[in-house]
Amino acid sequence: MPPSTRRPRPRPLRLPARWRAAGQRLAARRGARFARRHVLPWFGILLVAGVGAGVGFALAPGAGTYVGPLQTEVRVRPSLTPGVEVDLPPVGKVTFDTHRAPIVVTATIESVDVDAAARLVRSPQQLLALELTAADTVRAATVRAAALSLACGTAGALLAAVVVHRSRRRTLQTGAALLVVVVATGAGTAATFDPAALRQPRFTGLLSRAPYVVSSTQNALDRLESYRSGLSDIVRSVSTLYATAANLPVLGDARAAGTGLGEDVTTVLHISDLHLNPLGYDLTENLVQQFGVQAVLDTGDTTTWGTAAEASFLGRIGGLGVPYVWVRGNHDSGDTQAQVAAQGAIVLDQGSTAQVAGLVLAGQGDPVFTPDGEGTAATGSAEQLQEQANRILADGIRTWDESHPEDPVDVALVHDPSGLDPLQGRVPLVLAGHLHKRSVTLHASGTRVMVEGTTGGAGVTSAGLARLADGTPLPLSATLLYFGRSGDDAGRLLAYDEVTVGGLGLAEVNLQRTVLGEEDHPPLTVPTATASGTSSRSAPAPAG
Repeated sequence: MPPSTRRPRPRPLRLPARWRAAGQRLAARRGARFARRHVLPWFGILLVAGVGAGVGFALAPGAGTYVGPLQTEVRVRPSLTPGVEVDLPPVGKVTFDTHRAPIVVTATIESVDVDAAARLVRSPQQLLALELTAADTVRAATVRAAALSLACGTAGALLAAVVVHRSRRRTLQTGAALLVVVVATGAGTAATFDPAALRQPRFTGLLSRAPYVVSSTQNALDRLESYRSGLSDIVRSVSTLYATAANLPVLGDARAAGTGLGEDVTTVLHISDLHLNPLGYDLTENLVQQFGVQAVLDTGDTTTWGTAAEASFLGRIGGLGVPYVWVRGNHDSGDTQAQVAAQGAIVLDQGSTAQVAGLVLAGQGDPVFTPDGEGTAATGSAEQLQEQANRILADGIRTWDESHPEDPVDVALVHDPSGLDPLQGRVPLVLAGHLHKRSVTLHASGTRVMVEGTTGGAGVTSAGLARLADGTPLPLSATLLYFGRSGDDAGRLLAYDEVTVGGLGLAEVNLQRTVLGEEDHPPLTVPTATASGTSSRSAPAPAG
């Protein structure tokens, strides 16, 4: 067998190095030329179109409409956080993740027809009509808002192209590019739109525990009806709040903004027992802004265990923008007290006093520290400890009153309302919390004790979470206090508004005003069983 012959493998052709370098330079020049001729111009066109359209979208007006008594403005604009947002002050915001295209639809309440709101609250027929028409009304406004935004965005892009390029061809290319983007965005919105998202809203503010998350087993019609019902419930709640506020009793002839009590009034807000619930601070912020609150008085239990890990919750204090006066609760530790002080709050303890918003305040921290889940202190009963602490507070009040007979203490702050005998007749008003149940008591000594409920709805505590799991959460509560500012009424409580946010999912917002007359301010008298003598404010009531 003849031996096999192999052909030698041809050697690859290798160009000289300088030829290869020349070829690479030529390719680079051609690539650069292509980029300059084709890529960069279109990049510039898109950039100009984007900037011009962005300015146009920002300047685009919203589409106004009435949803029941609420005048609402709907806007459609580009956004990296797409979806649908419904801003409903003061109860919060509702967000629906309905699509993924970079477009957001925002509906904001601009004003409220108070008379129409009052009629709506009283009329079942109007409520039914609202439920049937609210969704369609918002949808029509959204279409108008989208058209306005598109027109303004297109005008902005074309105007920018004319100014920058000064070329009819480039302007037409800019319009074409914008058209492609708009069509692609619209197609993306339609392709990614999820009707089921209407049953999965995200709530912020006071609505974050709202009940409108329905079962995933419901069909599309059920989901739509749930959405309509939820929207009408929200509108009804906001309407109720405004209608109630518009019909509150009035003091004096002048009306101060937001209160109806006249201009010569100091407004402070009493809160208590937030227990780590951020909704409590949401409510506080809304009330501070809407009612012109000049100071916040917090009677403790801001935290639940009094640990350093809870300190981040206290960061909301400094953002309220008004003086914040605080006394320690039984769930707040010494570390908590230091952290509250670090936020700029005025901490009252051991009978200390402070002058805030024209009022003289005195306070005493709770002598007992019982983190959630632990028992009471082992030394003495809780009431005995409270009474001992209140004697310290009474001594502080007496010391201040003796050195300032013309400007005595107006308000005493404690956490636990038990063991208050040492304060009877010493001060006209005592604010407290702890019981998670609101009450107002005027004692024979002339001292009025106002116990707040729980501004945090008992918050993150074992009892609060148990109520939430049972579907019976405690309402959020706070009280607006109106004090006279000058003359004989200086430092005197003239009226108070009890604010309650409750119902299943916090869908109900109620405000009830109580106006105090002269007969509601009996003279202060220190009971003889507690101490001899009388308060520096007045002589004992005559026997008779």
